[in-house]
Amino acid sequence: MITWSASRVASVLRAPPVDCSEVFGSICTDTRSLQRGALFVALVGERFDGHDYLAEACRRGATGAVVRSGAPKIPGLISYEVQDTTEALGMLARERRREITGPVVAITGTNGKTATKEMLACALRVRWSVHATHENRNNLIGVPLTILDAPSDCDALVVEVGANELGEIARLRDVVEPSVGIVTNVSLGHLDGFGSFEGVMREKTSLLSGVELAVVGTDPPSLDSWARQQAARVVAAGLDEGASFTPDRWKLDDKVQGTIWLDGIEVRLPVVGYHQIENLMLVLAVARELDLDLSAVATALEDVRLPPGRCEVLTYDKRTILQDAYNSNPGSLRALLKTAAVMRKERPLIVVLGSMLELGGDSASLHAEMADCVMKSNPHIVAVMGEFVPAFKRFADVLDDRLIIALDAASLGRSVAARLSGDELVLVKGSRGVHLEDAMPYLLSTEETQCSTTS
Repeated sequence: MITWSASRVASVLRAPPVDCSEVFGSICTDTRSLQRGALFVALVGERFDGHDYLAEACRRGATGAVVRSGAPKIPGLISYEVQDTTEALGMLARERRREITGPVVAITGTNGKTATKEMLACALRVRWSVHATHENRNNLIGVPLTILDAPSDCDALVVEVGANELGEIARLRDVVEPSVGIVTNVSLGHLDGFGSFEGVMREKTSLLSGVELAVVGTDPPSLDSWARQQAARVVAAGLDEGASFTPDRWKLDDKVQGTIWLDGIEVRLPVVGYHQIENLMLVLAVARELDLDLSAVATALEDVRLPPGRCEVLTYDKRTILQDAYNSNPGSLRALLKTAAVMRKERPLIVVLGSMLELGGDSASLHAEMADCVMKSNPHIVAVMGEFVPAFKRFADVLDDRLIIALDAASLGRSVAARLSGDELVLVKGSRGVHLEDAMPYLLSTEETQCSTTS
């Protein structure tokens, strides 16, 4: 267990010295999970203010609190006054990070961050005790908490870094201080915050500023040159000839699971998707740069598992559902259509789509562009909601009754399920805010079952 002396906290936060021998057993931002003897950091957000819970934190056993300057003092709590409590949380996390003696890898990109993180954590565990980002804790609060949660025996970190607005990744880079930076790819996403493709590229590659080693993908090809403006050394890894690190050969099997051959070693990946092979190449590039035993890495990767909702293959009877409803943007939808094309064979393809969010002023044109891509895949049925509804109206005459429209995910799921009869491949894709997962219970049941559960 990592402990923090009261004087150490004051030094890290550049706060006035504290004349006491108190030792904090943990650092916490949520009173619901607070342990006795904790240091409570009173974060402030759009919809919450941790200062409202200072008394509650004290009642639950906190012995110290990081608060904004001028906040009322609570008897029983050692107070550390700072200008910005979120920044203070990052300062404490950076102090913990500096105790890590092995590699500290930060991963960002428009798509593939979580999959790459899970693979890399497996790979690094052949040598180190690895702590990695859990769930979606990749923002200005989640990243520091990830680092602070690292156990005392941890000697390597794998940290996922995300952003919605310009400047966030640079702030997180200064907290993580990565020895290795990975940018999986850069495509259109979060345009509300970044404004343009160039804005996205600049934000993502800011992770690499001053980093000793950068490993980047090949989408787009210009990612390599952008990375070279930031990092001391860059390896571009992928399947394309333009990459500096490529496999000897590779293949996809009937389940769209990839195998790579590298230096005579066979690396099999038990997750679905053409794009996952590209993520694997990033991981293998890092493994080689860190001089890991590739045979041991190959064995470790046989056990990799991805969180639910990310290119997840589900089956009901003969029906196969390819669910990737955790997030959506043009790049990830193209990748899923590519995967579906391999999986489909002779089966009818059912495409179920919810809006791609945070695309700013380009949203309508990008939804229309992706509607064109879907139609090129020759779908049997297209089921849409949200911003995909106007995008597919151009194809209403072509699709006729094969176009299904609904106002919400549950209704969309019910309508699609009523049309399913056998060996279909059902592709489900939408941004998190659309809650397309609400359609899944209907797609994974018979029509009779759904009628009985909804009546």
